[in-house]
Amino acid sequence: MQGLREIRLRTDCRSCVNKCCSQPYDWVYLTAQEIDSLKAASGLSEEDFVIRRRNANTGHIFRTLNLPCRFLDTETGECKVYESRPLVCRLFPFYPEPLTGDATLLPAQCGDNLHFLASDSKEGWCITDQEDDVRHWLTDLWREALLKE
Repeated sequence: MQGLREIRLRTDCRSCVNKCCSQPYDWVYLTAQEIDSLKAASGLSEEDFVIRRRNANTGHIFRTLNLPCRFLDTETGECKVYESRPLVCRLFPFYPEPLTGDATLLPAQCGDNLHFLASDSKEGWCITDQEDDVRHWLTDLWREALLKE
């Protein structure tokens, strides 16, 4: 049986009307490297797009993208910093849960724009393709988390 990490998919974000980045309720956790990349790509300061959130379970303070995302061009529906977007955005509709390290699949937001592919397909991607990036991201995220401000 194929696990969640091996599910190969393709998304068609350009034709999506329910942009995940336009939603105000999902947290996009950010590392310092991702923040620096977004600052360089946008010319904005960290204060312009980052908020700090304290996790009620652990007490840790994380830096997250302030949603709805200010990098979404509302006229074109495209990401203004696409090449520099954070890992959470690159992985969507998979969501790497920062507290557990588990990946969740959020297919409802994609609807017909999400295509499940055969496991041997040369198209699309799966979580295992991004495994090293996710591991480094989780390590950096927790190393940078604060217990006090």
